[in-house]
Amino acid sequence: MTVSTVGGLCEAVLTVEAALGSRTAAWDAVLATVAAAHGLGGAPPGLADDVLAPWRDPAAAEELGVVHEALLDDRGRSGSFYTPAPLVDWLLDRALDRALDRALDRALDRAPDGPAPRVLDPACGTGNVLLAALHRLGPGAIDRVHGTDLDPVAVAIARLRLRLAVPDVEPAVLERTVRVADGLGEHPAAPYDAVVGNPPFLGQLRSRTAGRTSAGLSGAAGLGAYTDTSAAFLHHSLGLVRPGGVVALVQPLSVLAARDAGRVRAAVRERGAVTAFWTSTTPVFAGTPVRTCAPVVTVAAQQGPVPTWTGPDAVPGPDVVLPEGEWGALAAPALGVPPVRPRSAGVLGDLGSCHGDFRDQYYGLVPFVRDGGAGSPLVTSGLIDPARCRWGEAPTRFAKRSFGAPTVDLDALHADGTLSAWVARRLVPKVLVATQGRVIEAVVDRDGTWLPSVPVLSLSPPVDRLWHALAVLLAPPVVALAAARYAGTALSVTSIKLSAGQVADLPLPADTAAWDDAARLARLAQDAADDVRHAALLAVAERMCEAYDDHRALVWWTGRLEGRVRRPR
Repeated sequence: MTVSTVGGLCEAVLTVEAALGSRTAAWDAVLATVAAAHGLGGAPPGLADDVLAPWRDPAAAEELGVVHEALLDDRGRSGSFYTPAPLVDWLLDRALDRALDRALDRALDRAPDGPAPRVLDPACGTGNVLLAALHRLGPGAIDRVHGTDLDPVAVAIARLRLRLAVPDVEPAVLERTVRVADGLGEHPAAPYDAVVGNPPFLGQLRSRTAGRTSAGLSGAAGLGAYTDTSAAFLHHSLGLVRPGGVVALVQPLSVLAARDAGRVRAAVRERGAVTAFWTSTTPVFAGTPVRTCAPVVTVAAQQGPVPTWTGPDAVPGPDVVLPEGEWGALAAPALGVPPVRPRSAGVLGDLGSCHGDFRDQYYGLVPFVRDGGAGSPLVTSGLIDPARCRWGEAPTRFAKRSFGAPTVDLDALHADGTLSAWVARRLVPKVLVATQGRVIEAVVDRDGTWLPSVPVLSLSPPVDRLWHALAVLLAPPVVALAAARYAGTALSVTSIKLSAGQVADLPLPADTAAWDDAARLARLAQDAADDVRHAALLAVAERMCEAYDDHRALVWWTGRLEGRVRRPR
């Protein structure tokens, strides 16, 4: 149907809603009308003949899901964004092929389950995945296609779409298999051969569970309050499939590295393996900028190299060897991050502690920050370039105000006393690290006179190791490793976002002689004039590639450096 026809179908729903007094009643009437158009019941009485006319066209049934999605008033809050058909096909290719093979094995062994696998979509919406699965399995498998959703209208639409595909199915069968229920709750028909779908992205479980009892939330047990709901579905689904069964659920890209998804990744490692992976660096869901991925997990499998696919058309990519406990490498090919294996000895945290500050320090500084004057320079993330602090040279913002040279009045701050101890800990020689950038952006505060503005990180090695720490943060193999390891956590797919703990976990080089030389070059780079800074930074990068015995990221790092450091004319 055309866009204008879909608009007419939406308008018909709203007209019926005005006549009957509720959206639910309007959808009941629409579904009865669609069923009647296909010979599956009588049209609803009591409405003017022309009100439901657009829905009497048998072809209108194909637009039920589209219209329901278009009329959702709270789609962003509910996390309901329905899955494009090419992605549904990719998920089912991965999940059902293995399930069908296993079902055939059971049939040959005369197992009582028969040849058709049992499939679940735990957040089925209007049934896109269920209908596609049924088309693959055949009409005889209608009782083995299961779904749950909290939206009763979506469930009613899914049931009708399945009934239109298999007209002789008893309605009672669909009432058992496609239920209004929480997908994170109990599933009486488990275990399944495959769990496939696109669960809601709500940002955090706290939003979903606020004001609700714990009943029906067993799938969230043991997960943090800030775990994305979609990750909780992945975690829960691991316990809903047979050994050898497949879980293929769409996830936000942040599942690859977000701290609060760590328990979910650990559960996958304990119970099975990632056996395929899809991602897209551009949004594929209309109405949301969220970038997504789909890790395919096979329960009771051994982890091996993971085949990858990229983009809306699922273009095959390279197989990825998955580092233990890390998933970010799965998205690295799609993001253009080169694979690296730096030769290392120890981690940056061995040189000194790394700290990130919080809202108490951010808001506590507000009364004491002014533009210029005596005091301590306040350094924001936007003022940090690789081996360069632009304080006093470039404008910045703090606490919703613009500053040319934000300065903390230390006399007034110490007179107040609240932040005195914190200031004493920060006013030491250190390395300041911006938390998000195309490369890792860090600069040495050699005199210990700068104060970091949240979310700038402070790394405090011994004074004689400051430049060694900076050289590590400028090293292309380290930057590439961080870009892959923590893919999906930054605001942009081309940015690297690091926490204090993640900075502390970055590897140190094994070749200490090359590292010593690079530390000397890092100091020269920070002191370099603008017309030679680019060349000075490149010299550090090349020497650090030698220190790590890995040059594969040098060209990539140099390309990302463009825009942060001007080349000389």
